[in-house]
Amino acid sequence: MAETFFRTSTPSGTEILIEPLSHVRSCSVGFWVRRGSIHEGPNEEGLAHFIEHTVFKGTERFPNPEALSAATDALGGNVDAFTGKETACFYGKVLREQLPDLVELLGDLVTTPRFDSAELIRERSVILEEIAQSEDQADDWVSELFYLNFWKGGALAHPILGRPEQVAKFGSDEARAFFRKTYRAPNLLIAAAGDIEVEPFLNLLQPILDRLPNGPAEPALPLSAPAPFILNTPRKDLQQASLILGFPAPGHRHRDRTAVNLLSHVLGGGMSSRLFMELREKHALCYQIGSYLTHYGDTGALQIMASCAADKARELVQRATVECVRLADQGATQEELDRAKLQARTSLVFSQESTSARMFTLAHQAIHMDRILDLDGQVQEIDAVDLEHLNRVASDILKPSVMAVSALGTKKNGAIRKQDLAG
Repeated sequence: MAETFFRTSTPSGTEILIEPLSHVRSCSVGFWVRRGSIHEGPNEEGLAHFIEHTVFKGTERFPNPEALSAATDALGGNVDAFTGKETACFYGKVLREQLPDLVELLGDLVTTPRFDSAELIRERSVILEEIAQSEDQADDWVSELFYLNFWKGGALAHPILGRPEQVAKFGSDEARAFFRKTYRAPNLLIAAAGDIEVEPFLNLLQPILDRLPNGPAEPALPLSAPAPFILNTPRKDLQQASLILGFPAPGHRHRDRTAVNLLSHVLGGGMSSRLFMELREKHALCYQIGSYLTHYGDTGALQIMASCAADKARELVQRATVECVRLADQGATQEELDRAKLQARTSLVFSQESTSARMFTLAHQAIHMDRILDLDGQVQEIDAVDLEHLNRVASDILKPSVMAVSALGTKKNGAIRKQDLAG
């Protein structure tokens, strides 16, 4: 990657990243907005996601959903979008012959949406259905409750989909106001990978860049520090209890980021991980259990997720806590670290075997890490973590005193208690 990728910024602040790959015939392009739900004000929760939906309702060139859908299908590939806590992205993957049409369509989405009032009212109903669906899906909802309480009162607690009572009021005025202050040149990053020539691609972008308004980037709202909590949320309609146990973790650029990622592998990253062997294989408390790491600007969370029968939830939390304390106190073995490194390297290599994955990696590193390493450089970061480093971060992070628990579907006589986190 380091030998071939091209990186530049326009005078108005839009960053452009291109990785030509001569051995493929597809192209992936992403228009990234460095703004997500953490940039929403108190009465704007859900607006970033609302914009992501409603730009697809029509642009100046494709004035209604039917015209835009026909243009999308005519590309022969795929076009999609998502909104996260820190970014929004509009992206697509096509054969090289369709690259000009893809760039033009994505450019329309981020510069010339119509925000027709009637279309927005219809789409508002769709988003309210999406929120209701999220509440019905236990894994989604227990995660939402975790965010709401772990970073309570801060921008990270904003639900990406928004709150129903606020979304129900959004219309064209709110959409246009948020769009105008957000979709500006300094907030945009364009990443591309595949069968692409740099100069012709830059020429395709120029009309879009010319349409982007200048102006200062809106600052993110403060990210509150994570705080421990225990939340039991009864749900009579659920067959199982869903659980998230979380510890504060470092942000994107912290020097311990890679070591904590390996710690997550050791703790719950596979069938030989500590949690899987202890809670599923030895005690048969659950079908699935695992851990994963979430990074943000200067904070993050190491999370354990599991589902189990409600009458086993308390025991599962107790035994998971004991396992975390054991790992923090006694450390991992060299064999565990080597296995975690192999899993991390394998996942990294596999993730780079498509043009869309390469595009996402370019953008992620530029936005969140402010640097771009090639595959060898990323592997070197993994290999540089030694056992002493891994065990230090385990001792620093896996502390029951800072653990948070979000439990959905627990019963009154089986609710998670503070003493269950004693370790």
